[in-house]
Amino acid sequence: MSQKIIVVGAGIAGLTAAIYAKRSGFDVTLIEQHSIVGGMCTGWKRSGYLFEGAMHWLTGSSPKTEAHQIWRDIGALGDDVSVSLHEPFCSVEQDGEIIHLYRDIDKTAEHLLAVSPADAPQIRQLVKDVKKLSKMQMPVFDIKGVKAQDPKPMSLGFLLRMLPAMPAANRLSKISCKAYVERFSHSGIRRLLRVVPDEYKASALLFTLATLHMGDGGFPVGGSLPFVERMAKTFTDLGGTLLLNTQVQKINIEDGRVRGVKLADAVLEADAVIVTQETIAALDQLFDQRLQDPWLNTLRENTKSTVCTFVSVGVRAHMPGPTIPAWELDTPITYAGVTVDELGFHHYTGAAYAPEGGTALTTALMGDTYDFWKQAKEEGRYKAEKDALAAQIKHALHQKYPQTVENIEVIDIATPLSYERYTGAFHGSWMSTIGPADSMRPNYPGTVQEVHGLYFAGHRLLPPGGLPSAAASGRTAAQLVCRQFDVMFC
Repeated sequence: MSQKIIVVGAGIAGLTAAIYAKRSGFDVTLIEQHSIVGGMCTGWKRSGYLFEGAMHWLTGSSPKTEAHQIWRDIGALGDDVSVSLHEPFCSVEQDGEIIHLYRDIDKTAEHLLAVSPADAPQIRQLVKDVKKLSKMQMPVFDIKGVKAQDPKPMSLGFLLRMLPAMPAANRLSKISCKAYVERFSHSGIRRLLRVVPDEYKASALLFTLATLHMGDGGFPVGGSLPFVERMAKTFTDLGGTLLLNTQVQKINIEDGRVRGVKLADAVLEADAVIVTQETIAALDQLFDQRLQDPWLNTLRENTKSTVCTFVSVGVRAHMPGPTIPAWELDTPITYAGVTVDELGFHHYTGAAYAPEGGTALTTALMGDTYDFWKQAKEEGRYKAEKDALAAQIKHALHQKYPQTVENIEVIDIATPLSYERYTGAFHGSWMSTIGPADSMRPNYPGTVQEVHGLYFAGHRLLPPGGLPSAAASGRTAAQLVCRQFDVMFC
């Protein structure tokens, strides 16, 4: 009789852990509080428009990458899934000129040199940094002591390929993205290169550009919802049990060993439990006593959350694509104590996203405004504050694009409270901020010494996070379970 494994949370990490555990022969139950799978990897429909809420580009979409095999193993990608590599990747408008960031760093450099010859030294250094970091990618290795059907040991060859890039990665990890970008004299180029938050390490920016330069970072056609639906189908086709609309209230632990989980109306027994609900929230909500493993305390104390207010707009009009170049606003947008000086949008057309002749637009207003929105909710002005922000967005679009006048059919605002409500994530955070003062890539083990059979996975364990980090942590959790029961990992 196979051992019973419960996975708490059906986001990317939970789906991945559940699929690999089921492939390895365990009796797996995957439990999700929401009515759909995916967690933060999601989208939503409003007034006939589908808004992509997560996946704007995907590391591991290219078969040349290590991470690609994970996506194929769990059914997220396959030969029948098209991947779009739209060009340019993003653009900004500066003084009437459109400045582009292309996937090919040499093409970008040629374009930027024409825009600002004075920045030639900085542009040449950008190219060097991107090409060096292109030799690095997210590794996929087996944990120590696990038996694997298709072994992936740490190899000398992989380390040797990585070695030339290490000095650049180390140098770039010591400065912020803001400091790196401000080396450029041209304000339009500075704006163009702010594709990750200012406070992140500069290495995050350069790794992003390196990913694009490698031919990776594509957009699986259909986006987040079909992506996670394919994963869920893989799991259920294997015979796994998926429980939606089901809240885990507590992890049952007796005599230092996990025993299962408590639901509202039942207790489910298990030989091991993998918690993939957002880690900080799970630690606060699922345990009678505070777990004291040192790595959990470090995670609690050191995590700096990345938070946004997500804006979606449905327009019954043609809009320029594949992205709408960011433009500087004549009248800045103010909300939650934040000032927004420019806007740019992701752009989606076609029957899946918008009515005929329409366009779905999305943008993320970065900044931790959780406390503002929470107070607004408590004081009964939550909807009014969202409406006020929506009115400013509408005005900005009307000023820039006259075809939107009378044609904006819906503006949807997802605040950090929205993310918290639908996913249970701490403060609605979907990534962690790793700045120059932080270690280059802090990894957490996912095992708990004081409780046998309890494991954690999720984006918090591989900061700064993102979809591939969540998937990798889920794979590791499944291997930890295989190692516990001396089962072949498949």
